[in-house]
Amino acid sequence: MELSRRGFFGMAGSVAALGWLGAPAASAQPGAPVPPPPLPIPDLPPPTAPSPLNFSSSPPLRRFVTDLPRLPTAPASGTLTAQSSTHTYHPDLPATTVLGYHAGILGPTLEARRGAPTTVSFVNSIDVNPLADAVDLTMHGATEEDRTNPRTTVHLHGAPSRPDSDGHPLIAWRHGGVQTNHYANGQEAATLWYHDHVMANTRLNVQAGLAGFYLLRDEFDTGRAGNPLGLPAGEFEVPIVVQDRTFNADGTLQPRLARYQPSGYGQGGQFGDVAVVNGVAWPRMPVRRTLYRLRLLQGSNSRTYRFAFSNGMRFTVIGGDQGLLDQSVDTDHIVMTSGERADLLVDFAALAPGESVTLVNTALNAVANAVLAVPALPEIMRFDADQAPAEPVRAPARLRGGPGLPPAIAPATTDGVVRTRVMTFLGRFDLNRTAAVLPLMGSINNLPFLTDDIDVARAGTTEIWHIVNVFPLEHPVHLHLARFRILGRQKLWSAGYMAASPPPLENGIRWAPDPSPFLIGQRAAPAPWEAGWKDTTLVESDAVLTLLVHWPSVDDLGFDPDAPIPVPHDAAGDHGTHQEVRGYTWHCHNLEHQDHDMMQQIRVRG
Repeated sequence: MELSRRGFFGMAGSVAALGWLGAPAASAQPGAPVPPPPLPIPDLPPPTAPSPLNFSSSPPLRRFVTDLPRLPTAPASGTLTAQSSTHTYHPDLPATTVLGYHAGILGPTLEARRGAPTTVSFVNSIDVNPLADAVDLTMHGATEEDRTNPRTTVHLHGAPSRPDSDGHPLIAWRHGGVQTNHYANGQEAATLWYHDHVMANTRLNVQAGLAGFYLLRDEFDTGRAGNPLGLPAGEFEVPIVVQDRTFNADGTLQPRLARYQPSGYGQGGQFGDVAVVNGVAWPRMPVRRTLYRLRLLQGSNSRTYRFAFSNGMRFTVIGGDQGLLDQSVDTDHIVMTSGERADLLVDFAALAPGESVTLVNTALNAVANAVLAVPALPEIMRFDADQAPAEPVRAPARLRGGPGLPPAIAPATTDGVVRTRVMTFLGRFDLNRTAAVLPLMGSINNLPFLTDDIDVARAGTTEIWHIVNVFPLEHPVHLHLARFRILGRQKLWSAGYMAASPPPLENGIRWAPDPSPFLIGQRAAPAPWEAGWKDTTLVESDAVLTLLVHWPSVDDLGFDPDAPIPVPHDAAGDHGTHQEVRGYTWHCHNLEHQDHDMMQQIRVRG
C-alpha cells in the first residue's frame, strides 16, 4: 500500500526522531557548542556480542597493527581502469573482492597543475561486483544487470568541469566502455577527489572502492620542497581518506545496517563500525617529530565526524574544499561531513620520543541511536612518534593577501536571485518490506530527479540559496560546477513550517515555502575553517543553511556550461528515454540519499 504524503511525513518524522537514520547529535554540528576531546580511548576490540536489535557488526579486529598505506601518485592524464581485484583490509580478515581504479582498492592520487589541461580516460573493466546483492531494483535507474555488469561514471568532485566531463549520472558505462574526461584545471590549488557518480549505485561503487584524490597544484602550492608558502612537502604531505565500513567474518563488506533488513533494499544511511583509512582498517602511521600536512578527505557514505586528537593537542587548518583560507585556523577539532576536504598542519614535535596519539571522532550518536546500537566510531588511526630529536616547524599564519602569496579571497556580492530549496522525504510502505528499514525516497522541493521543472541559473552570477531541512537528520549537500560561501545556519520550527503550508499529496509539484517566519534564534556564523570557498557542507537537522552560490562565467570556464552532452555509443543507462541530456546536478552527499532520489538537475546558461 502507499501512504499519503501527509501521513508519511508524520510517520517518517517519528522514525527519524528515534534516530533510526543514524544522524549524529547536535554536538557534531559546526555552529553548536562542542565538548572537549575525550580522554584517550583504550585499545580494545569492538564487542563480539550482537546488538539487541540484531544490527550488523564486524568481527573483533586488533587496532593499529598495520602501517598506513601511502597512496600511489600519478599524473592526471592517461588511462585509469576500474576493475575488480582482491584486497585485505586487515590482517585478521581474509582477502576479499574490491573495486579500484587500478589493481587494488581506491585509485592513485592524481596530480595536475593549474592552467595545464589534461585528459583522463576511465575504462570499465569490472568483472565481479562485490556488492551485487545490495543493488536495489526499486531505485531509479537500477537494473538486474547491475549485479553482474555494473555501470560506472566518474565525477571530479570540486572541479568546474565541462558538461560532458562532469560524470552526469544518466550517462554511464558497462564493462568495456570508456569514459573520456577533459579537465581544464583552471582553478587555484585545492584538494579535489574523483569518485563514481552513477544513478542508483553510487553508494555501492564508492563503498566498494571507486574513489581517489586529485591534487591541483599552482605556483604558490607546488607540492615541492621550498614552496612559497613554506608548506610541508614530499614525505611530510600525506593524503588521507577516512571511511567507515562494516565487515563480515569472511572479509567481505556488509552494507546492511541491520541483519534483519532484506538484502537488495536501500536504507537511510550506511554507518560502519570500523574506521578504514586509505583502504586499511584502523592503521598506524610512524611519524617524525615535526610538521606534517594531512590532506584529509571525509569519504564516508553517510557519517559526520568531529575529528580531534586523543591528547587534546591542537592543529592548524589552512584550507578546505576549494583551496587555501586567508589565514590559518588554530583549533582542537574540526567537523567534516561526507565529501568535505580539509587541509591540516599537524606538529608532531609536541609528542615525546616514542609517544603515540590517536585521531579520534568525538561526534556522538543521537540518544536513540545509542539505544538502537547504531555504531559509534570513536577511534580512527594512530600516529607513532619516532625517537629522533624534535624538528619543530612554524605553521604559516597568513596564506593569502601578502607578498609572494595568492590574492586574498574577495568579498562576494549577490546578483539578487534568491532560491529556497527544501530537502524532504517521501515514501512508500510496501507490505513485502515490513521487515526492512522503512523505505525512504528523498526529494528536493518535492520534485523527482527527472522532473521537467528544472531550475536555470545564469553563468557569472551569484545567488543566495536557503536550503531548508525539515527533518531531524542531517544532510551533506554538494553542488556541481558552482562554488559557494557559507553565510550561516539557523534552526527551524519544522512542524510549524509544514503545518502552515502542507506538502502536496503528489510528488512532482514544486513545494518550497518561505521559511523565514519559522526561524528560531539567531543565525549562527560558519565555523572558522568554513571561511573560504566550498562545494560541500552540512545542512543541520531542522535548520536552514544559507549560501552565497557563485556560478562561474563562460569566459572563466572556457566552455558553454549548457552545451548538450553527447551520448557515446558505448554508454549505458536510461538516457535513451530523453532527447537530450544537459546541465549539472546538485544533491545530498549522503550517498544513500543521493541514490534515492535526493538529487536535482540545474542548467547554467551564458
